[in-house]
Amino acid sequence: MKRLLRCEEWSKLRVGPGLELESLEELTSIVAGWKYSTGEDPDAYFDILPGALVPKFWTGTLETELLVLEVAPIGAKQLEPELRSNLDGSLSAMLATALSAQSMTAGLASISADGSRHDALMEMFCDELQLARRRQVIRRYASTSDSLPSPRGRISFPGQCYESIRRPGRFASAWVALTEDVPENRIFKEVLLRYRPRCSARIRGRIDLCLSELDSVDASGDHRLEWAKVRADRLPPIYHSLLRQSKALLDEEGAGVFAGDKLATAEIVFTSRLFEQFVAKELSWISPAAGLVSKAQDRGTFTCSRGDGKGVFELIPDVRLIDDRGKTALIVDTKWKSLDMRKRHLGISREDIYQVLTYGSRFNCADVVLLYPDVTNETGKTGYYQKFESILGARKYSVHVLKIPLLAPTLMVARDLLRKLITEKGLPVTNSIAQASALIT
Repeated sequence: MKRLLRCEEWSKLRVGPGLELESLEELTSIVAGWKYSTGEDPDAYFDILPGALVPKFWTGTLETELLVLEVAPIGAKQLEPELRSNLDGSLSAMLATALSAQSMTAGLASISADGSRHDALMEMFCDELQLARRRQVIRRYASTSDSLPSPRGRISFPGQCYESIRRPGRFASAWVALTEDVPENRIFKEVLLRYRPRCSARIRGRIDLCLSELDSVDASGDHRLEWAKVRADRLPPIYHSLLRQSKALLDEEGAGVFAGDKLATAEIVFTSRLFEQFVAKELSWISPAAGLVSKAQDRGTFTCSRGDGKGVFELIPDVRLIDDRGKTALIVDTKWKSLDMRKRHLGISREDIYQVLTYGSRFNCADVVLLYPDVTNETGKTGYYQKFESILGARKYSVHVLKIPLLAPTLMVARDLLRKLITEKGLPVTNSIAQASALIT
């Protein structure tokens, strides 16, 4: 049996006898195994240092030729069970919001046993299903025949002859009518029925509401027989998304997050991309109320240009918020890193500060934001905010540093902080960790 090595994101795995990695061969097997399993560039997900390896921006289990590496989210190992469960719920909800686009099936790992990952995925599924049905209900014409007390459609012969003998006064009718009993709806109903027992009472209520809307749809005996009948070419994009989610759920490829103590099938989750996509989606929902338009990963702006006029060194902010005059009002950049609250500069790297100030200068925006995850015992339930002032090129810039709380029971606290940041362009400054609770009034 291969050796199991457990660590957290950003943990330094030292190489040497008696250390985390016993030999250089184990280090190279991790790098080779990552590239083989994910197809991603290892340089983006590992810092390779002299005599050490640092996994970053992902959690999950990675099986290599020599060992199995299990990477937990940042801060998970130091948390009590209740807070680990909250972290699992937050990451699961973020993954559901991102439609599981930034994960891939992996091996066994320790995940939460409270079922929050199913709750998050099914809540998202129910939301999308109800939204899709409000826009367009999937129905098709189908031939139907039955014995009725009055004729409908056409009278079937010789069926009518037999019917008049067996049940006088009844009519063997055949007609064409619209029906919701189609393969797509049968697949959706099977998802709801399969996952209903696995979810909490709150989510079961949502599932029952969706099931009531599909009451005229027969439950599928085997979803595998339905996929060949799906008419994807006639469906709007939102139904394509629902079908992808349905396949993942029915194939038991739902999200798993490594913050618990139950051994189960888990996934490799690209946490940095996940955090970035979650924040981008939240801001896209929040910004219209503030009269702003949110643009995520907007391309086409460069720092420099060559002699031929073509740009080089492209600037791609995670999120740019634009007002009704076309002016950039706020620039947001996400960083999946831990801060050091004991330091005056909070442990923020110079590169991160230089990056957002370059964004501010290039887009003529005086307010720039650095967003970090907060998984600390001190402020993980409330979040943390601090503002720094900078003068660059005779212009004053405000650098807003916000730690998004991931240990609250729900992500509503994080959403409220983002809303306040967008609408007020700032929050009460937290000068010490003890004052962090003042963020939420």
